[in-house]
Amino acid sequence: MNDLETQIRDTLRRHEDEAPLFDASDVRRASMGTRRRQMVNLTAVGIGTVVVVIGLVAGLGGILRADLGPTVLDQPPSVVNPEPSVSPSVAGEVRGWPDLDRNPAGTYSWDGSACDPSPRNSCNVGFMHNGYKPGSGDVNIMFEGEPGQLIPHKGKASTVDGLEGTYRRFIGDYHSPGNWMNGLPIEEWMVDIKGTTITIHLIAKPGAPETELAEAHEIISSLRAEPRHNDLGFRLLFTLATNTWDSG
Repeated sequence: MNDLETQIRDTLRRHEDEAPLFDASDVRRASMGTRRRQMVNLTAVGIGTVVVVIGLVAGLGGILRADLGPTVLDQPPSVVNPEPSVSPSVAGEVRGWPDLDRNPAGTYSWDGSACDPSPRNSCNVGFMHNGYKPGSGDVNIMFEGEPGQLIPHKGKASTVDGLEGTYRRFIGDYHSPGNWMNGLPIEEWMVDIKGTTITIHLIAKPGAPETELAEAHEIISSLRAEPRHNDLGFRLLFTLATNTWDSG
């Protein structure tokens, strides 16, 4: 061993003698301090995490509200205004044959009798057309029948008011000069009711609107027979859905 090694050993021994003795209580105190610092750090981290999460939730909620829009409470329902319509006659009221003036929508009847003789209610029994605007006046309906008279049917089997009858379509040719129906397309229904043959004609001028023809068919489809103490023993009821019809 040389002199340098001897000096190093002497220095190390001297420092060992000067170092403080090991104390177990010091270790415990140091350990407790470390744990306290760890708890404080964990608490701080936890609080920070909660704050971040709350911030994220609040921000996300704001985004969702911005996307969805505000909630509206107690909003009244939307109101749809119905199309204006013609009021029908009083429920249960049945009028006679339409008169010469504009007739309101409602239920009317035909029984083969004459019209009311008063001027206002005078009419052409059995004839009516859509002579009031917006009607064109190009669609006509006629009812005919003589009490107790049965006549041969023409056309194909059909049903009128639930009763067996016939239907045909033809061009008017009545072999009488000046007959207004000559040359016009005519639809004809024939049916026997209580010993009387009822004939119904639908006559339309060329170019008559399809909507008006459809309305005329609805009128004929609405026909129904009702027992009555009269020459026929019944009357025919039908419905006018608009106020365009008269018997002029």
